[in-house]
Amino acid sequence: MSKLSVLIDKDLARQFGTQLWQARQEHHLYLKNVATAINVPERLIEGMELGKFMRYGVLVRLLKFYEKKVKLTLEH
Repeated sequence: MSKLSVLIDKDLARQFGTQLWQARQEHHLYLKNVATAINVPERLIEGMELGKFMRYGVLVRLLKFYEKKVKLTLEH
């Protein structure tokens, strides 16, 4: 089974990262708590929160864990 690779703009990655960090703060959780709950290494979550990269599979797990959805709008 191949991994899905999604390339996104660095600014978009930072925006996603900030939102993920805020979601974790809203739940008053440490990285370790989230990593254990979704069975993903802390370094992956931290890198995503910092906007260094986005891993689609991890993003889906985090969104489900935080009970969040992504809304995408196209602007002119």
